[in-house]
Amino acid sequence: MTDLKDFTLCPVIPWIRRKLGWREPVTRGMRLAKDFRADVERVIPNPLWEVRLRDEDTGLSGIVDVLGREVVAEVKAFPRSRFYHFRIQLLGYSYLAERNGFRVRNAILFMGRTQRVQVEVRREHLEFVEGRVRRLADILEDDSPPIANPGPELCRACQYRRVCPVSSVL
Repeated sequence: MTDLKDFTLCPVIPWIRRKLGWREPVTRGMRLAKDFRADVERVIPNPLWEVRLRDEDTGLSGIVDVLGREVVAEVKAFPRSRFYHFRIQLLGYSYLAERNGFRVRNAILFMGRTQRVQVEVRREHLEFVEGRVRRLADILEDDSPPIANPGPELCRACQYRRVCPVSSVL
């Protein structure tokens, strides 16, 4: 699922991980997000935590932070001004849950204790995710890096910039 999320930021990131074997380290935010259980459980009663799901047809897999009755949730420790890539990750988890027999009506992105984004999951969302997953799979099969131009702001913030074959920012 990380590949799908990062593919939204820049299609070269998952290609680098696949072709060069780079892995994202566990961040402070990932560790801190576990401290928000009580906040999440006020919104989603009796959830399952860190549920591993896989779709055999597409090969997509991931660990859903929170799976509740007709809801999936992703928990981030800090509020963000940009979160489109996390929204895709959240919809990807909704897709995985649906493919594994769970009905998902809502997806919630928790960011810190103050910021929350809720999406009513529709069929169009799931179809969009499936298309992105298939496009990602095509890119990962190619030996050449995908064409990308994420821009200097994203490249400067990217941990892969030192090994990126398309970044001009060091």
